Amino acid sequence: MSTSNRMTREGISAGLIGATAIAVWFAVLDAIRGELLATPVMLGNSLGSLFLHGDSPSKAAAFIGYTLFHVAIFCVIGLILSWVVNSAEQVPSSFIGFAGLFVVFEVGWIGWTSVLSQGFGEITWLQVFLANLIASGAMGAYMWRQHPSLPGKVGAQITGSGN
Repeated sequence: MSTSNRMTREGISAGLIGATAIAVWFAVLDAIRGELLATPVMLGNSLGSLFLHGDSPSKAAAFIGYTLFHVAIFCVIGLILSWVVNSAEQVPSSFIGFAGLFVVFEVGWIGWTSVLSQGFGEITWLQVFLANLIASGAMGAYMWRQHPSLPGKVGAQITGSGN
């Protein structure tokens, strides 16, 4: 299998894993509140109103639209992660830079979620932060299994023994 095909397969798989992890997390929170599918419908309404000039889509359209958007975004994120991980096989220090960017992104995302939560009702920055940690952990575990030698290579770069 070519490297390009492998990266694409890994990226899409990682993206689907991340999207599913977040969907399950919010499904559990919605079930606890007794409002199954409330989060994707609410987010779909918000997303739909951007494209429908302020009108709200039906609940089914909001759910389906948001789900497709969510999966597509996570597949793109998974492809980026796959590219970084596969690149780090050749240059392990690139993974260290990616880890730093990931932390900056998460902090920025918490701030952005706090701003957006004004229009998102019940969703809080903590719920989104935990969802991101769950998805990141699931995607990272998948990539770890696909590249078992990478942690040793990155560790050698950090300790200086990989020169």
